[in-house]
Amino acid sequence: MQFGLYLHYPFCRNKCSYCDFYKDVYDTSLEKKFFHALRIETELASEDPFLQEATIGSIFIGGGTPSLVNCDLLADWLSVLRRHYDVAEGVEFTVECNPESVTLDLLQIFKELGVNRPVFGIQSFDTKTLQLLGRRHVPDHSRRAIYLANVLGFRNFGVDLIFGLPNQNSRLLSSDLDQVIDLEPPHISFYQLTVEENTKLSKQVASGTIKLPDQELTIGFYRGGCEKMAIEGYFRYEVSSFAKPGFECRHNLRYWDGGDFLGLGPSAHSFIDEQRFANRVDVQQYIESLTSGILPRTVDESGVEERMTEAIMLGLRTSRGISRSAFTERFGTSLEKRIDRKQYALLVESGHLIPDRGSLKLSEEGIYLADEITRRLLK
Repeated sequence: MQFGLYLHYPFCRNKCSYCDFYKDVYDTSLEKKFFHALRIETELASEDPFLQEATIGSIFIGGGTPSLVNCDLLADWLSVLRRHYDVAEGVEFTVECNPESVTLDLLQIFKELGVNRPVFGIQSFDTKTLQLLGRRHVPDHSRRAIYLANVLGFRNFGVDLIFGLPNQNSRLLSSDLDQVIDLEPPHISFYQLTVEENTKLSKQVASGTIKLPDQELTIGFYRGGCEKMAIEGYFRYEVSSFAKPGFECRHNLRYWDGGDFLGLGPSAHSFIDEQRFANRVDVQQYIESLTSGILPRTVDESGVEERMTEAIMLGLRTSRGISRSAFTERFGTSLEKRIDRKQYALLVESGHLIPDRGSLKLSEEGIYLADEITRRLLK
């Protein structure tokens, strides 16, 4: 029995205009206090009977900007983690990296600590777009980061690319994709820009300062990107995730398949033995709680209906879809009893859903309308 471990590293040099993840401005003193609290949380969480019988199958450090981390503090935490948990041999160990903070020394230390899957937040190769998003790197930082990963022999690494960006057109997106593919990453995450509330970007869009591509154009961007990556040998195993064979992100698959995961750090979420928890968002409150010996988490009281809804939403994002038998085994009821039968029939007839005895999944055309189809099924 395995579970994934997610660590939210909450520090950044600055906040990008589109980002709504919790983060604080990087401060060495606060980082030390954070890691002290994290070590306490790691020990306290290990007392869970379920986790004592399970093995960590994947580790994922996100943020924030984990590539800013003090590696001595990271090493100390990892020693605590390995002392209190059973970590699988060959565990997938991902760390998100901002290109401008990547150095040869940093990647070398990461590798020595067991990191085997760095992910680089490239987002775009257009300098003006990067500036508009509030990113600190330039295209040459991205190219150098990938070069260094290859120099150090990382077989598995990924890049993030965003489409639907302000002022983006087909030519700019095609250029971004060509440059990413030329770098030959085993994994590409291809995300549509989402305008989150209370971000700088949302205010710019609302005021008309920035104009985003319309839905029809954005779907065209996604379709074209999918076709280009397929030609180059990338398999789409989830709506936004493309990999060469054997390089799928095992940690993220755990989320989409409804697997167990432990979240550490401020704002991190956990899903353990069908129970969901959420950590305090504010880093100071997180530190204060743990310094007092109290786990900084609240229990999510959502019931089985909400969990079934989530399982359908996440399962339909994957290429293999929702396993009917796994759904029944987990929830004690059939998939058909949870979805809108009329909408189901219409979506099958229109060719957007592919039904068979073993699973329910989206067709190629259905993938392009995944969110809309999911909403219709769950009415």
